[in-house]
Amino acid sequence: MAILPTAETVQAQKANLANYQLTAGVQRLQDGHPEDSIPFFQRALTLDSSNVDAYNALGNTQLQLSKTDDAIATFKKLVAMKPFDTDAATSLGNAYAQAKKWTDAATQYKKAASLDPNNTTAIYSAGQSDLQNNKLNEALDAFQKIIRLRPNDSNGYLALGQTYNKMGDFDAAIGSLKQAVNLKHEFFGLAENELGYAYNGKGDDYNVQRQIDRLNKNGETTLADQLISDTLKPKFTQGGSGSYSPFYPSLGPNTTLATLSLVESSHTFNEPNTTRTFTMDFQFNTDMDVLSVQNNANWKISKANGGAAGYYNYGYTQNPQKEAELPLVQSVSYNITTQLATLTLSLKQNATADAVIDPSHLVFKFSGTDVNGKEMDPEANAYDGAGKIFGAPKVSVYG
Repeated sequence: MAILPTAETVQAQKANLANYQLTAGVQRLQDGHPEDSIPFFQRALTLDSSNVDAYNALGNTQLQLSKTDDAIATFKKLVAMKPFDTDAATSLGNAYAQAKKWTDAATQYKKAASLDPNNTTAIYSAGQSDLQNNKLNEALDAFQKIIRLRPNDSNGYLALGQTYNKMGDFDAAIGSLKQAVNLKHEFFGLAENELGYAYNGKGDDYNVQRQIDRLNKNGETTLADQLISDTLKPKFTQGGSGSYSPFYPSLGPNTTLATLSLVESSHTFNEPNTTRTFTMDFQFNTDMDVLSVQNNANWKISKANGGAAGYYNYGYTQNPQKEAELPLVQSVSYNITTQLATLTLSLKQNATADAVIDPSHLVFKFSGTDVNGKEMDPEANAYDGAGKIFGAPKVSVYG
């Protein structure tokens, strides 16, 4: 009479077969075939539903293949089987996080942290989930706890700086991020990059550019390009007379057109109805789109009528019959090396050769873009001899 195997023996045999399937699946993974490994892990679990390694292998492979819903389902079964296991809760949190389900992710990470209050991975991950979910006070609490548990953790200070940036507390962000940089024994690109955003929040363009330069110098060109794209707005940094046939924007009301050419005896401007050209230089803070700068339609010359630009003729024109017509933009050149635009404008003398103008209250506005297609900073897209660099939207102009 045959002896039937006991239940324990059958279970042991199934466990052995499950481990065989698990090993075969792992081999497929190592061979670079994650998709092929999944059926092996599933068969392992069919044979032995308590095989923790098979759950982890299956769930992590599903995450690798971006099958986040499947991974969530897998790790939910693992958590149900091991409700007091920190690793199981963390794995489920990771699956939710990859699916960008930040509330669910934070719940699992916080569960893991409650099971092990010193589990800095779970605490940090909970903070990052809350940060992504804009639960900033909860994120701040998490990262401050990380710093208490690991006072020399540069990543903790980085996360703290990111949170302060989102809160708009840029001074606190700068302090935390500098600490992150100091604690790191090598160049910390992520913290240096985040510092750029903190300086941008404070309106500190000088230090934003400094961070961009530091990132580029240390080979973090992708981070530098992203920081430029997100923060740096093209603007005028300087304006003034051109290097040849210069127009003098500092001259005030009732300047005769003849006066404008006195410095160049070969270019007199005292003949009736004559036209002369002059140049103005405009310095940009970043690389500009050449075609945009050279497009005359993107430039406008107008009379100041209040705000930062003041008022043309200080608001009172003594001799309106003598007022010269507004200058016309003839052409614009752009030096891609120096980021300098040279605008050539023309002025026409009147029939009696006594036309006057107020150069100090002519507004030069540029409405083009930089090489990345970004529009001019509305606070620094215009220039005049009195107000210097300012934002054209702050003033109205008339022709």
